[in-house]
Amino acid sequence: MSRQLKMGTISPEEFLQFRRHIPAVTKQGVMDTYRISQHSWYKLRDGKPVKQDVIDRLRARYAATSA
Repeated sequence: MSRQLKMGTISPEEFLQFRRHIPAVTKQGVMDTYRISQHSWYKLRDGKPVKQDVIDRLRARYAATSA
């Protein structure tokens, strides 16, 4: 029996909020800032679903680095 991974998306407004906080949209810039892959970043940008834990990690890193 396979386990279903919980998937999710973010709003375009939330993506822009995250985008304004990142110094460079490069493989290294995305990883250093949010600890997610550039591939996941592009999927979020395009409104495609990613694993919910990726979104949770992104939001947590944003909260930690913008305080």
